[in-house]
Amino acid sequence: MHTAEGSVSLEAIVETAVSELPLRIRRAQRTIINEGSAHVVVLLEDYAAVRVTRDLFTANKLRRRQQLVDSIPSDLGLTLPRSLGPVVEIEGHAAVATEFISGAPCPAGEGEPEELQRLLEAVSSIDPGPLQSMLNEPLSFCGGANWYSVQIEEVIPRIDQQFRNLAREAIAALAHLEPEEQVFSHGDLGGYNVMWHRGQATGILDWDLSSMSDRSTDLASLGVWHGWEKLSKIAGADQVTRAGIRRNTFRLQQLGFLIIAHRPESEVSAAIGRANSWIAENLA
Repeated sequence: MHTAEGSVSLEAIVETAVSELPLRIRRAQRTIINEGSAHVVVLLEDYAAVRVTRDLFTANKLRRRQQLVDSIPSDLGLTLPRSLGPVVEIEGHAAVATEFISGAPCPAGEGEPEELQRLLEAVSSIDPGPLQSMLNEPLSFCGGANWYSVQIEEVIPRIDQQFRNLAREAIAALAHLEPEEQVFSHGDLGGYNVMWHRGQATGILDWDLSSMSDRSTDLASLGVWHGWEKLSKIAGADQVTRAGIRRNTFRLQQLGFLIIAHRPESEVSAAIGRANSWIAENLA
């Protein structure tokens, strides 16, 4: 089995996370999914999934994130990766065994607007009152209250010279976005974070970025994955415009996360390339 970053093996972390689960789950065949820059997921057939943080930066947030997932009301109409065991910590990593969420991601560019609207409304209708202490501040993954400084001081200098003014303009547009009604926001509502079956969204994964925001945050994520042209059938023109402002900084936000999380330079360099390419194709 592959190893997580550091001296402890991924196998040892998973064994610790599932140690109190039934034997059939502990003995289930395991499949490793390199989910992203923050986590590795190990599937135990269709019994469970073990989420493992790659570093201390994300390990410190896993416990609160899982508490949030477990506290979201069960009448949401969508399945969530609720805990099967406690969050465990070992040598700078954290892990938790959760319920297996069946289904598959919707192929990029697909998804009926009516179903996307149902998905968006289901998330934004979650009552944030009992969950406030478990929510992140907006843009916490890339600096939180200091996100603008991170962008200007850390991100912009790494962008190709020819694209820096365009990047600054995109960042400034987000910084000056007029406040709007705040609702519960998943923060990354699209792609591999939503499971589908027969044309319907059935479950939502990865609640790490959940915060109070306006609807344009999740609307932007849906548009990027399912097709921007569908947003006019889901929301009004003003919301679509706000979503576009957020979308224009997504690659820059991702780069900011990697920088402040002290991820390997190879990952940072790859993110710089993606940001440059996106600006050249969409903003230049």
